[in-house]
Amino acid sequence: MVHRALVPPAETFRSRNDATDPRVGDRVRPLAALGDLAPGEIVLLGVRNEQGVLANHGRPGAAQGPDGFRRAFFKLTAPALQGCRCWDAGDLPEDLPYGDRFALQGEVIAALVGRGALPLVVGGGHDCSYGNHLGLAALGPSTVIGVDAHLDVRPEPGPSSGNPFRRMLEQGLAGRDLTLLGLVPWVNAQAHRTYAETRGVALHDLEPGQEASLLEALEGALARAAGRRTLATLDLDAFSASALPGVSAPNPWGLSLDLGLQLARRLGASPCVAVFDLMELAPPLDPSGISARSTAFLAAAFLQGFAARAGTMAPGPPAHRSQET
Repeated sequence: MVHRALVPPAETFRSRNDATDPRVGDRVRPLAALGDLAPGEIVLLGVRNEQGVLANHGRPGAAQGPDGFRRAFFKLTAPALQGCRCWDAGDLPEDLPYGDRFALQGEVIAALVGRGALPLVVGGGHDCSYGNHLGLAALGPSTVIGVDAHLDVRPEPGPSSGNPFRRMLEQGLAGRDLTLLGLVPWVNAQAHRTYAETRGVALHDLEPGQEASLLEALEGALARAAGRRTLATLDLDAFSASALPGVSAPNPWGLSLDLGLQLARRLGASPCVAVFDLMELAPPLDPSGISARSTAFLAAAFLQGFAARAGTMAPGPPAHRSQET
């Protein structure tokens, strides 16, 4: 059974109550038991944790990322699911000690992937990606592809949104199995770069006018990952603040949303990607809602690729429907 605290409340699922205009919220269903899953299905999972963001002196708001994402994603029209069957497993319990969160998250991820499902995880600080890695690592050899402005290899052993990749490396991930794309040179310490390079991590900086080179780098990373389960993690601060301002650490220059959609679609199409996460959405920092909507578009682009990978499946029956607000 799924942990009882993970089951989402019925009011999560929104609808226009218009049979001629079904939305994602009409199609996504609450996941109450692992036995309901079939291989090739998508499972949403929220991680309402910003303890690492606050410890890293970031702006608060990421704990509300899952809620903001659902509000935006569930309003998209049903074709955004590309015919994929999608469930919502709710959010991880908020009252657990910091380290226990990752352990439980890893157990949930391992259980979902073990059933052949693909978790789409929304955070939460980027340190929450470590829990996704634990889940994959428990199942066998794995790789990680990260899209991030920051190296996230800070040496702090305690809570920090700036140390998920260091945690993964210290936990046993080989440096050659970690690729980081979209790094902004001016926001990373040389000591952090030296650490990553010494470990053999593949680093790909964002260069002015050279966005397309990141697509080539992604192809190389996916080729190296062939045959192994891969965590694809997108820290939303990799995007320019003009496209996605509602994050813990916004940057005036970063990835365009267009390139992000291409990256997400390509990741969805790769058979090695077993978990996809979108981290550090902070809806309170963007009252316009454009950041949450951009994140929903990234998820939709991933599903475009996933549908091409898996073949379309008939959508399940509508979830519980409540009046749109």
